[in-house]
Amino acid sequence: MKKSLVFLGLLLVAFAAPAFAQRDTIRSNKNEFSIGYGVMPSSSFRFKPGQHYYPLGENVGAIYATYTRRLTKVIGIGATYCFDPRVYTYYEKPSTKEGLICRLGESSHALMLHLKINWLNTKYVNLYSKVGQGIMAWGYHLKEYQPDHYQITMPSNKFSDRINYAYQIVPIGVEVGTKRCAGFIQYGLGMEGVFSIGFRYGLKDKE
Repeated sequence: MKKSLVFLGLLLVAFAAPAFAQRDTIRSNKNEFSIGYGVMPSSSFRFKPGQHYYPLGENVGAIYATYTRRLTKVIGIGATYCFDPRVYTYYEKPSTKEGLICRLGESSHALMLHLKINWLNTKYVNLYSKVGQGIMAWGYHLKEYQPDHYQITMPSNKFSDRINYAYQIVPIGVEVGTKRCAGFIQYGLGMEGVFSIGFRYGLKDKE
């Protein structure tokens, strides 16, 4: 997986090379900030108390913030922070909600470095791709567990077991708006979710 992501990053750079020949219809801001919300992030680890216990899940989705420094109007590098909270309720018989075993709150925090390629810049619409890699730390909070009635296996408390590899691949993203402010929607795979939407804001460049 790691080798594949590195290879994808190199491909993005290779594909972006022709974009340097674009007519400079609009320059990107050198410093960009964005916030977003994504569904179906890959950070869910789904701790299972036992093989016969099944959860009723309430996935909130991933909330993330990014900072990008534009090196050129095509290439930008930066950092992304993602937070993914989840709630699971385990029943012995989920279909009838009988036999409450426990309520489990999970959360993960991911920090990644990313490369963003704006391969089309126009006055009101930008198209981009992005790839990111980093680390993820997860944790959980157990509530309403009844040890007198059920026996469950707890996950490891070792710090090393709670650190995982984090990634994000965005083949296509669309920004619609002005140079300063724009909304965006993107499709990808990773900590930011499969589909995500958000808002991008660019600081005014010094003249």
